[in-house]
Amino acid sequence: MKQFIEVNKIFFGLYFVFVLLGAFVIVAYEKGNEILYFNSLHNPFFNSFFTYLTRIAEAPMFLLIIVIAIRFSYGKGLVLALNAGFVFGVTAFLKYVVFSEQVRPSVLFEHTHQLNFVQGVEVFRYNSFPSGHTSSAFGLFFMLSLLLNDKRWSFLFFSLAVLVGVSRVYLLEHFFRDVYAGSLVGVLVSTIFYLTFVRSKFYENISWRDKKLI
Repeated sequence: MKQFIEVNKIFFGLYFVFVLLGAFVIVAYEKGNEILYFNSLHNPFFNSFFTYLTRIAEAPMFLLIIVIAIRFSYGKGLVLALNAGFVFGVTAFLKYVVFSEQVRPSVLFEHTHQLNFVQGVEVFRYNSFPSGHTSSAFGLFFMLSLLLNDKRWSFLFFSLAVLVGVSRVYLLEHFFRDVYAGSLVGVLVSTIFYLTFVRSKFYENISWRDKKLI
């Protein structure tokens, strides 16, 4: 485990800082303050930027990334697809079974504040915790960071994952604590999956693992 962290120290280091700062924000500030702050920043540029950026964590982009991955290795494509499935499954269980009564920002503030909504973005009302987009983004980009030999990509991958989380707050879909929990799900599930499957004898012995598309 120590060697695993050492090899991937860039992503883990950045994420450790995120975890510490995020914990401070959750403890120090009342739930919803972050919503009001980001909502005050609404402008046409950010509206478009976050509307498109949040789609990185949705199915079409996932499929595109998996197709690109199998262009280099069927094994990497398999790992990304399976990991995405596990992250989605854990998130869905937490969201719809364990924390099914958690309301979203639009419900909490509907009678107390006039919020700025982004035109064309469907804002949901329930099943807020944890953020599925954030767990998917952290799961995807953390796994990509693990699979690539050039760890300098970790800076970009971490930044994209965090920006997806920010987009969920900006678009009034989630509170920060939903995003924070989603990131934990994505990183923890991906870590467990990598250590138990990608490093297993079963995966190493898959005959077509290193073959690639075309």
